[in-house]
Amino acid sequence: VEEFLYLHAESRLVENEKELVERIIAQANDLAGEKFARNTPVTSLSGGQSRALMIADTAILSSSPIILIDEIENAGIDREKALKLLVGEEKIVLMATHDPILALMADKRIVINNGGIVDVLGTSEEEKEILKELKLMDERLNMMRNALRYGKQLELRDSISKAI
Repeated sequence: VEEFLYLHAESRLVENEKELVERIIAQANDLAGEKFARNTPVTSLSGGQSRALMIADTAILSSSPIILIDEIENAGIDREKALKLLVGEEKIVLMATHDPILALMADKRIVINNGGIVDVLGTSEEEKEILKELKLMDERLNMMRNALRYGKQLELRDSISKAI
């Protein structure tokens, strides 16, 4: 990973290679479900780890001001953190998504049907309130997913009481 990033940084002719490589590795590990070591071969990364690395690399090292992303919700990474990273690095993000949380995080949504633009919508104040509720539900779902991942059993009453 580190060797790949240094090669990419050198090809971009940046001055602060070491600092950028450190930031990219830290951000990629923050996005990925499982952390990886800097000396891990790129070919040994899982799908989620490699996508996290590519997003962090694009956000921090790429000079492209516009980033196109297709269904980041299927990438196996923390999708909200990925978007915040890209936007925080002043990237314009155009994203295809079916995820209501991601769609409502945007200032504007382009509605496409049969290959054509049929509408452009701004996110309303009511939708921003709905987004807050969706994020709470998503957080709860992630907690349950992690509990299952670590071999814990779910209980209905715990799930209901924590969701309320």
